[in-house]
Amino acid sequence: MGDVWSISKANEFIAQHQGEVNPLYKPELHFSAPIGWINDPNGFVYFRGEYHLFYQHYPYGTHWGPMHWGHAKSKDLLHWEHLPVALAPDQDYDKDGCFSGSAIVKDDKLWLMYTGHIVDPDGSVRQVQNMAYSTDGIHFEKLASNPVATGEILPEELVASDFRDPKLFEKDGTYYAVVAAKHQDEIGTIVLLESPDLMTWEFASIFLKGEKHQGFMWECPDYFELDGTSCLVLSPMRYQKDGLDYANINSSVIMTGRVDWEKKVFQPDTVKEIDHGHDFYAPQTMENAAGERIMIAWMQTWGRTNITDQLDHKWTCAMTLPRKLQLKDGALVQTLPESLSDQLPALPQQGVVTVGTFQGDWTNGKVFRLGDEDDYIEFGYDVATKEVYIDRSHLKQAIQGEEAWSAERRAVQAEAPEVVVVLDKNSLELFVNGGQDSLTSTYFLSGERHLTAQ
Repeated sequence: MGDVWSISKANEFIAQHQGEVNPLYKPELHFSAPIGWINDPNGFVYFRGEYHLFYQHYPYGTHWGPMHWGHAKSKDLLHWEHLPVALAPDQDYDKDGCFSGSAIVKDDKLWLMYTGHIVDPDGSVRQVQNMAYSTDGIHFEKLASNPVATGEILPEELVASDFRDPKLFEKDGTYYAVVAAKHQDEIGTIVLLESPDLMTWEFASIFLKGEKHQGFMWECPDYFELDGTSCLVLSPMRYQKDGLDYANINSSVIMTGRVDWEKKVFQPDTVKEIDHGHDFYAPQTMENAAGERIMIAWMQTWGRTNITDQLDHKWTCAMTLPRKLQLKDGALVQTLPESLSDQLPALPQQGVVTVGTFQGDWTNGKVFRLGDEDDYIEFGYDVATKEVYIDRSHLKQAIQGEEAWSAERRAVQAEAPEVVVVLDKNSLELFVNGGQDSLTSTYFLSGERHLTAQ
């Protein structure tokens, strides 16, 4: 395709080639792009009565490439309407990728903040923050004043070339963005930027610096408040494995605590891995008209085998189902929004199954196998270890990762679990004990989708 990108070229390519996609594993319940590669959800926002979802998108192949922003909208978080590509890397300040970012509504306009990725002729990298806006929610104009923030505004202790993924929010009439940065100490760090108008930005503070065991880069930060509690969501790279926790090299965590708004510093009290499955990364949240906090994530992680890329199916990767977030007794709870869950078809717990949901009490132990005797994914509850688990070790189409340890089985401890299961054509989501824990994993079966239980 060369190295000249544009929105019109991307939309023309999608229109001309989306009919070539092999739908064998393409999800029915989960969001995926019409064609090509996707990763992080971006710009998740409620605008003029509809949910808008943007996402990292490379339409021209089933591998990561110069990032565009794909775009879709929905009224119920289940049925999505594909919209034209919103951003393409067509300016000097984003020529090698329109990287991740977020959206906010101001004066009935939809504003996007995103990272421009620039690779200079000497191979060095710059990452800068840019703004774009739309009056119709579909067509976006980038600010002539871009970039609005560069690595030059950061303290010297931070690495300017790792400065990305701004997440917008407004508090007390001021606009803020939490942005991922890397510390010279090889430690994940979140910085806070502030603006009076979304157009002029300045460095406000180092919002939070991590500890050595918490990973060297915290991607895709997200700050919000739930019931008066400050929450910070991060996707750490190389968080240190701890038993069943952080067994993926790249994880997603939620920290709860409080913010000292005079110093503009986040003070965490708790840290928890958000999902204990194989495929959950870069979650982003938004608030809808009912005041509910909704989260969606990339149903994949870096370094994983991409089966549909290997099979040349012309598409790869999808999003998790959106989840409503609540704090109960100070702990995160994730449940499916009613607008979505009420429409999921019920599935039997035995026999040939397609897509849908079932639930049950697994207190006395449960083992489910989906597939045939030579090719299946297993999930259930081990009474002896008190673990709800997903095991991918029996799949013919093996999904491998970069982990130095076996990551075929992922699990979380639970007492007397009640579990909601959501099956799609290539994914499995488990919600344990009312959403106190969750496990999300992809799989690809070569044979019949036969479910057995014991």
